[in-house]
Amino acid sequence: MRRLTAFVTASDMRDKSALRRALLRQRRETDPAERRAIDRAITERVLQSEPYRHSRTLFVYYSVAEEIDTHAILSDALNSGKRVCLPKCLPGGVMQPRYITSEEDLTEESYGIPEPGAHCPAAELTDIDLCLIPALACTAQGFRLGYGGGFYDRFLPRTPAYRMVLCAHARVLPQLPAEPHDVRCSCIVTEHEVMLIHEG
Repeated sequence: MRRLTAFVTASDMRDKSALRRALLRQRRETDPAERRAIDRAITERVLQSEPYRHSRTLFVYYSVAEEIDTHAILSDALNSGKRVCLPKCLPGGVMQPRYITSEEDLTEESYGIPEPGAHCPAAELTDIDLCLIPALACTAQGFRLGYGGGFYDRFLPRTPAYRMVLCAHARVLPQLPAEPHDVRCSCIVTEHEVMLIHEG
């Protein structure tokens, strides 16, 4: 993966919109074979992790485009008998977790992303053990940069679930533009390691 300095300037690091554009460009220009290798390594680390193995109810995003792939994780969770819920986008920027029993339940779409259909029951936020969270970038302190919609910033404080961010190692940055509402996560899974976040 090309070094982030080829895409990001010092001024970008102070501007979330500019940083998002630079990160999206870097992600798009990553060699597909390298991206698949990163996806496989992150998938393996998630499946072997204690939070995943011990979870009973999983909240997971449905990966699209160049996002860290979650399809193998989703398949494993369904096949191993875990309860699986995916986000359904509602008016007002609210994300509601809804249970699925197979990918055939993904009958609707928001923002170009398949999501649970109207027939899928809502999950209780307190029942979720583990959230798998997308990120354009994150820091070793557990803060993430999303896509700008604020869906996860509004959703995550409402559940006590363990928060696991999936992120390529090259996009774990020393710092990110911070805002008071930014939510800290529990760990970061890259292709190289599982980074536990110690608050304090």
